[in-house]
Amino acid sequence: MYMIREVYQAERGKAPEIVAAFKTLTKVFEEAGYANRRIYVDYAGPMDTVVCQWEFDSLDQYFTMERAFFVNPDENAQSLIDTFNSNAASGYKEIYEVIQ
Repeated sequence: MYMIREVYQAERGKAPEIVAAFKTLTKVFEEAGYANRRIYVDYAGPMDTVVCQWEFDSLDQYFTMERAFFVNPDENAQSLIDTFNSNAASGYKEIYEVIQ
């Protein structure tokens, strides 16, 4: 089992747009069978930080789905990509193996 966390630093005041995009993506993740999906926003620390994390069984499954998402994206997928690209100042991914 693996857990991935995507952390975005939104442009000032744009965190709600990033949250909305992650809410849309969690529906896709649910259909793919990803578990323990969570979205977090900052309470302390850097402002306008949005974190989305979820668990999945296979790195191959995750990377296959991610690559497919960016190859000839449909209108909805392109809209999500554009939302992240136009509202985030920066972002990064963390991948962990779930031990317990």
